[in-house]
Amino acid sequence: DAIPTPAEFIGHEVGADFKLARWEKIVAYFETIDPLSDRIRVRRIDTSTEGAPYILAEISSADTIRDIDRYQRIQARIADPRLIADAAERARLLEEGKPVIVVSCSLHSVEIGASQMSMELAYNLITRDDEHTREILDNCIILLVPSANPDGINKIADWYDRTLNTPFEGGRMPWLYQKYAGHDNNRDWFMLNLEETRTLTRVLYKEWHPTVMYDVHQMGNRGARFFVPPFFDPVNPNVHPLIHQSIMLIGGHMATLLQENGRSGVVYKAIFDNWWQGGNRTTPYRHNIVGILTEAASPKVATPVFQEYRSLRGGGRGFPEYTPAVNFPEPWPGGWWRLRDVIEYEMIACDALFTLASRYRERFVRNHLWLGEEAIRKGREEPPYAWLVPPDQSDPGAAAHMLEILHATGIDAHQAKAPFTADGVAYPAGTYVLLAAQPFRPHLKDMMERQEYPNRAQYPGGPPEGPYDMAGWTLPLQMGVRSVAVVSPFEADLAAANSFESYKTAIDADHTSGFYVTKRTGNYDYAAVNALLDAGADVRVLIETQGDLPAGSIAVTASDPEAWRTVWAALAASSAKAPIRFDHIDVLSAKTVSLVKPRTALYQPWTASMDEGWTRLVLERFEFPYETLHNAEIRAGKLRDRFDCIIIPDLRLGSLLDGHDDTVMPPPYAGGIGKDGAMELERFVEQGGTLVLLDSATRLATDLLRVAVKDTLAGVPSKDFFCPGSIVRLRVDNGHPLGFGFGDEAAGFFARSQAFVTGKAALEPAKTAAKDKKDGAVAAALTDAEIEAKLDAQPVTTVVSYSDNIVLLSGWIHGADRLRNRAAVCEVAYGKGRIVLLGFRVQHRAQPWGTFKFLFNAIYWSGMGE
Repeated sequence: DAIPTPAEFIGHEVGADFKLARWEKIVAYFETIDPLSDRIRVRRIDTSTEGAPYILAEISSADTIRDIDRYQRIQARIADPRLIADAAERARLLEEGKPVIVVSCSLHSVEIGASQMSMELAYNLITRDDEHTREILDNCIILLVPSANPDGINKIADWYDRTLNTPFEGGRMPWLYQKYAGHDNNRDWFMLNLEETRTLTRVLYKEWHPTVMYDVHQMGNRGARFFVPPFFDPVNPNVHPLIHQSIMLIGGHMATLLQENGRSGVVYKAIFDNWWQGGNRTTPYRHNIVGILTEAASPKVATPVFQEYRSLRGGGRGFPEYTPAVNFPEPWPGGWWRLRDVIEYEMIACDALFTLASRYRERFVRNHLWLGEEAIRKGREEPPYAWLVPPDQSDPGAAAHMLEILHATGIDAHQAKAPFTADGVAYPAGTYVLLAAQPFRPHLKDMMERQEYPNRAQYPGGPPEGPYDMAGWTLPLQMGVRSVAVVSPFEADLAAANSFESYKTAIDADHTSGFYVTKRTGNYDYAAVNALLDAGADVRVLIETQGDLPAGSIAVTASDPEAWRTVWAALAASSAKAPIRFDHIDVLSAKTVSLVKPRTALYQPWTASMDEGWTRLVLERFEFPYETLHNAEIRAGKLRDRFDCIIIPDLRLGSLLDGHDDTVMPPPYAGGIGKDGAMELERFVEQGGTLVLLDSATRLATDLLRVAVKDTLAGVPSKDFFCPGSIVRLRVDNGHPLGFGFGDEAAGFFARSQAFVTGKAALEPAKTAAKDKKDGAVAAALTDAEIEAKLDAQPVTTVVSYSDNIVLLSGWIHGADRLRNRAAVCEVAYGKGRIVLLGFRVQHRAQPWGTFKFLFNAIYWSGMGE
């Protein structure tokens, strides 16, 4: 009786129209009920990106909660059969173990219903004393995450309250609800770039090793009311069939219980697939965890919506029409749809999951244990037997980081104590070895091997059917790390590796003359250079080779003892944080130019660009200072007075120019830079600035400024070319400032990106007048003389091109001939400045470490003297 209901605590019914509980209220509710019940333990397990508490509620029977640490130890052994001593202990674990179920709420904060629902779910579990509830609590341990993105709950609630009773009620925000990632926070679960991802990952693979992960989401509201598993094709070969069958079992129970409770509009085997690795419910598959996703139709945040039946539509894979089907047996008839409806559907789905897990307790526990045993067996009996990460890496920081994130996701790593031979090749001591014979082999295999996405069409003979997200993500390729798969059994003297300090090097601080030099092959080398620039050091760029120092190497020197101490301090601080490579030389004979701290700006639209957010994260991680530019500042002009380099993230040209319409976004957040802003950017370049355009933003140059670069894929139908989220092979001119620090080749992430032709081939089509589809205007044709003049005034240099033979490295490409030998990175001389066109995702989701340097080099180029 002492336990308050959520409604009593927050002042309104959970899911009431026009009402939301803010994050601090949700946290306070959980921390209030914690001491009042012996069925729950609430912990602040970390803080969010912006400092909010991240809480976890562990819920079970009173006896289980009293002995919760013992159950954690039991679960650790079930997840890792190598810890089990003998058959007797195995039998005891199967007898005593309980399914551990994570319920992760509102990772996407705009899908706010689950965070509100979490309070009612907890209240019911800790207060009800019926046989059904006791059965669940006696047989299950529930780990409730009230929000996997705490910062966003208040951002959504604040914007909703701000727009309530206005034309923008329940509409979009002009900024991201996760500081860096926005909606992409559910794309980070193998890379661990975000604080929130790392926190829950630690719970999953280090602390609790759950049996089931239930990720609670919402979706658009024009179709089905609720999605439950099973999922749509294709299946990933590294996900065990038993995982798929268990998903189907749980989804079937959810759908059945929803139907029993009169909830219509449930669809399954549609839209969402099980291919890709990076989601909150998909990464766990590779850790022998059954991952469940539900998606409820969304109201306008907390504002009800009325929908007529005739306005509802099918759409997407497996759900072509809004009519009864095997996987959509009872369409929702239309009417009012409220936040409370979302909560009730989700509560029923939770009940179905908990009931099933409690009644099949032994089966879920046994299957979880067996999956780990099977992974270990396959690792011992089937190739590859291991992946090796040799010490001779071009970017040791990337190698160390790759090993760190693999280790954080539960992968065991070892290091060779002595030289050894594998597949007939000798490897030195210090080589890192990732053995396949471990419980999370599916995750390791899925990270290290190349993906081969099946060639799927929307219908026989039709255009390609795209994957839900990425088709290829191979970690060593994205990160520029050399790794080797071992296909034959081998022997090596190995020691467990829990940290990866061997890549770090000490900086010799005894020199008071000469130069410290870096070949800038590693991303952290740039962070060190940025620290030196901040300290006011004398930094120079070699523009020709000297011995084994290639053009592009960076040298640092000082003129007096105090200045040398500043250099030592900056290098020592950088080397303490991450691997860097700076060597000392006595004489610098190569020609150099000075490098000054570039004044850099990053454009931030009011369309809440995730690419802009990820770019911020990359710049901050490697200590590049920048200012944020908004529409009005660009239109105001005089940009060259303030900046040397302006970066435009991956944005469609229409979105860049026009932004959101004023019918969906209030002032001052409506609109884009407009043509006035585009002209100011052009003026910035003409006056000597460097304009860096990422992927789709390159159309500002190719389509509006009409430089001698053309995207050959523009307008090409998917039946002729299709490459969704894959890794492709690049050729690099590493003698050009944009290619400094690279080898001759690299791997790049391509997601419906650009492929250029340059020079006369790009301008010839402009000789024929073209009609603009948007406003009907006719573009002026260029004469031969105008083309030659443009080429003379704005010469184009291709720095990176796609391979002229093997293009695809991982994922899926249809129509590879259209990519071969096309330009991928170009520089256009424009007035006194330059435009840099980065035609693919060089910093996509802060994941492709191997191509960050293209962005970094563009920034540095703007700070290089003559």
